[in-house]
Amino acid sequence: MKRKCAEAAFKMIREGMVVGLGGGETIQYLIEFIHMSGIKVKVVTPSAKTALIAAQHELEIIPTWLCDHVDIAFDGCNEIDRQLLCLKSMGAIHTQEKIIGSMADEYVILAPETRFFEHLSFDVPLTIEIMKDAYSCIMKKLFDLGFTAAPRSSKEKDGFVMSDNGNIIVDIDMRSVEDPVQANETISALYGVVDTSLFANVVTKALIASKEGIEIIEKKEAL
Repeated sequence: MKRKCAEAAFKMIREGMVVGLGGGETIQYLIEFIHMSGIKVKVVTPSAKTALIAAQHELEIIPTWLCDHVDIAFDGCNEIDRQLLCLKSMGAIHTQEKIIGSMADEYVILAPETRFFEHLSFDVPLTIEIMKDAYSCIMKKLFDLGFTAAPRSSKEKDGFVMSDNGNIIVDIDMRSVEDPVQANETISALYGVVDTSLFANVVTKALIASKEGIEIIEKKEAL
């Protein structure tokens, strides 16, 4: 299904485009399709692993900070719904992903049907990136607002999981929150929160892969 999704995405790419590429296996398939086609594109990516794979496939990579416009960007997700609300928590690079998404004429999510919901389930947490100096203050405010939050840890790393920007990654359980979009806005407004992993009004299209084929959900349909 991931290969099907990548093949459908490749058909949206044209010679000379600046293409945003996120992380994950589907994106790796897409890189292979671009390489095999021989078309020339420039790649911008928030993922060091994707950058390495793209370089190994002889694709030109430009740093995000030198890019002011992206023709089309592709990314995976943890969850996406029919309204094109998207949850991208587990990679902890959501801030960089949103930057690229905001620069793109089209921001397209590639996902298997197992990650597609009529409404987000929040089986994975909302993830926020917090500036280190604001950590204790933000955690207290989250507790005062009634949220259950904890800094992310990993068996492979002692201490907190930190973002590529040197900030602390915190996970928030949203399963019992009545209005997650409003809650996300409240959390985003706290000084010291860099960004959250809920993408609202960013995604323009989703390609949902199943055994039956590809379902395309577009922004106009979502609205």
